[in-house]
Amino acid sequence: MELSEFSLKIIFLFIPGIISLLIIEKLSFHKEYKLYQILIYSLILGFANYSFYYFLIKLFNSIFLTHYSCTFFSALIDKSTQIDFWEIAKVSLLSIATGYLVTALINFKVLNKIAKFLRVTKKFGDLDVWSFIMNSKNIEWVIIRDYGTNLMYEGWVELFSDSTEQDELLLRDVVVFDNSTGKEIYKTPGLYFPKKRENITIELPELEYSEHINRPNKTENKNEQRSKTH
Repeated sequence: MELSEFSLKIIFLFIPGIISLLIIEKLSFHKEYKLYQILIYSLILGFANYSFYYFLIKLFNSIFLTHYSCTFFSALIDKSTQIDFWEIAKVSLLSIATGYLVTALINFKVLNKIAKFLRVTKKFGDLDVWSFIMNSKNIEWVIIRDYGTNLMYEGWVELFSDSTEQDELLLRDVVVFDNSTGKEIYKTPGLYFPKKRENITIELPELEYSEHINRPNKTENKNEQRSKTH
């Protein structure tokens, strides 16, 4: 099957977008992309890269009084305009910076922070609570209770898996206790911990109690409710 000239131009449009998407895929936490998402994201990132390049060219021309141009968009709609492969190469280099920029926006949850500030959403921006806890700057030391082995592990998290398919932790400066008695069994400088999350609980001793720690007295609440009904 022969490719039309327009299809070929679209493929070249995908190249910078694919480069950006590859960087984002490798450096950010996200669910596995489906095929249609790869195509859509690559196309959007491709347009974004060429748009950035266009505005950079305009800015450069206005400052240094030059006459550089971006030919790609005209090449999409005008068959007589030839594809500038040197331009594609330059945009592909720019796509690397775009990939890092988008990755930073994802990893630092910039969109979610703005949305939460505007009270648009309560989503925290991570894949799940596991990722939220492990990425939190306020959480380092953990206590893990493994009820299957009746052991308790105290240590700090150096590495963790970002996939729900295989739950893994690398704990450092670990003290292992008997979970029932609290008796110390042994110490180790590092412990690889491959356990499914549903078989363990993780306690976070570094967190401070919130203002809700002083729970209301249930008896007092019942008396207040009764007094309101009479």
